[in-house]
Amino acid sequence: MKVNLSAIVKDLCRMQGITLKDLAHKIGIAPESLSRTLNGNPQLSTLEAIASNLGVNLSDLFSTSHETNSASLHSIIVYNGNTYVSDNLNNLISSIKEICTKEGIEL
Repeated sequence: MKVNLSAIVKDLCRMQGITLKDLAHKIGIAPESLSRTLNGNPQLSTLEAIASNLGVNLSDLFSTSHETNSASLHSIIVYNGNTYVSDNLNNLISSIKEICTKEGIEL
């Protein structure tokens, strides 16, 4: 499952009436650094700072529905420089199968 982190954070900012530039200043980084973070492979500490300053759970940054406090599963797997994000069990299993296939591991 591919999640557009940048679009989700922009939507969350828009809902709160702030800009990405405002968010960058709140978390203490340059706006350009925030842009690179949202469009690249972000560090967990930066994601936690973004979520905290937006007043949402870390998992909400990867939600495809922007529903907070839902009962669905949220997972982030970082393996060999690749990030796999899942918001339900089927996507998590697919991610694990993909990793296993790449590593030649049979389930």
